[in-house]
Amino acid sequence: MPLILVTLYLLACLVCGIMGRNTTIGFIGHFLLAFFLTPPVNFLVQAVGRPSAREREKTLTTGPR
Repeated sequence: MPLILVTLYLLACLVCGIMGRNTTIGFIGHFLLAFFLTPPVNFLVQAVGRPSAREREKTLTTGPR
C-alpha cells in the first residue's frame, strides 16, 4: 500500500513539472516544488505564476486570439 501512495505522489509531482514547463522556473523547479511542498500547493503557485520570457514574447508577437 505505501508503494502505491509513493508512486501516486511522484506521478502528481511529475504532472506538476510537465504543467509548469513553460513558466519561469520550468519543469525541474515545479517538480521539486511539488515534491517538497506537495502538488496541491504547486498547482496554486502555477495558477499565479508567471509564464516564461519565451512564452510572453510569443504572446506579444502573435497577439491575443
